[in-house]
Amino acid sequence: MSPPREKQVQAQAQSRKPLSRPLQLAVGVALGFAWGTVMWLITGAGHGVRLWLYLAISMAMIGGGVAAFFGAFGAKRRGERVSPRLPWRR
Repeated sequence: MSPPREKQVQAQAQSRKPLSRPLQLAVGVALGFAWGTVMWLITGAGHGVRLWLYLAISMAMIGGGVAAFFGAFGAKRRGERVSPRLPWRR
């Protein structure tokens, strides 16, 4: 890339607003649910709906946890407060 193009790309990246935390969490849960469905189709489609629900919900919880983890680190890197404000500070 030429130097003016690099500056333009960096300016666009800095001006972009990050995803809201609930939206990021919802995307993680949805991707996990979809991945659980794919795993069910690959491995256990013959075992019925109960196995599909088990795999899809389990993967959705994992996806939500991963999204929350990376969302918290991204927020901390941007300088946002991640921990709650407690009324009894030392």
